[in-house]
Amino acid sequence: MEENMSLGFRKSMAAMFGLVLVLALALSACGDEEKPTIIFSDLNWDSAQTQTAIAELIVSEGYGYPTEKIFGGTIPLMQALVNGDTNVTMEIWLPNQLAAYNEASEAGQITRVGNSLEDNWQSAFIIPQYTADANPGLQKVADIRDHMDLFVTPISNGKAQLLNCVPGWECEGHNIDQVKAHGLDDVIEIINPGSGEALAAEILAAFEKKEDVLFYYWGPTTLTHRIQTELGGLKVLEEPPYSEECWNTTKLCGYSISEVVIVVRNELLESAPDLVEMFEKWDFNAGNQLAAEAYMGESGADFPEVAKWFILNTEEWKSWVTADAAKKVIEAASAE
Repeated sequence: MEENMSLGFRKSMAAMFGLVLVLALALSACGDEEKPTIIFSDLNWDSAQTQTAIAELIVSEGYGYPTEKIFGGTIPLMQALVNGDTNVTMEIWLPNQLAAYNEASEAGQITRVGNSLEDNWQSAFIIPQYTADANPGLQKVADIRDHMDLFVTPISNGKAQLLNCVPGWECEGHNIDQVKAHGLDDVIEIINPGSGEALAAEILAAFEKKEDVLFYYWGPTTLTHRIQTELGGLKVLEEPPYSEECWNTTKLCGYSISEVVIVVRNELLESAPDLVEMFEKWDFNAGNQLAAEAYMGESGADFPEVAKWFILNTEEWKSWVTADAAKKVIEAASAE
């Protein structure tokens, strides 16, 4: 009798433990399923793709979220963020995207959660310093009219060629507006290089050959750092300073210093608060940016490989994440 009761008790306990185990596994699985898929806006220039790759590695390996990304330019990916097709953008440039950003923010669709790059400069009217030195009368944007012949090329229709911002980036339209605002439509032929890589390549080739070139660019970047330290420097032609009124009306002024920020869909504030906390601490400063881009240039590594290198060879990112997440990310970067 006692033996039968003991046997029955053991069977009951085994069944209970089995039930507890099944429930625990079920709850664990539910917990995993509750984490939303984080869809990054994979913007088509080096610093943005580098940051996206680093963030994706941290989010997936350190915090256990499934991730995806959608590749494209600023205009379509801003719309994707507003529509909810993506939910994290690592670089929103202000004031370039200020109108779209303000509209979506005021509508309660998106929220700025952290700083991305350090403040960046940009200009539609840059020339080599050696060109400025050889032509002391070329100091302002208006002076291009009297020095147009310096920048004429076989494809510029007898006008000064301006290498413009890339199609799909907000700055493309802004630069066209600035040329018109300065009354230089009859002097400047806007040439579109097709991609960020092509733009950088054309600029670098001109500097290496000591050719005169008029171009749009921004900094700090690996290219501008190399130009300043190895290729004689650059000169940003003078124009009236930025004001919000000018930018929103005539465009007869330069860019402001750009604020570059991380923006997320508002749903993530509740569904992924641990990621929001991480992005609030994010700081991809100029030192981090130039180190990562220099490694990519020297090694030929793709963006996921640059992300692993960054994790294993820098320390600052550890202050953005939890200790547990840091451990998991380092293990993942080391193993792959």
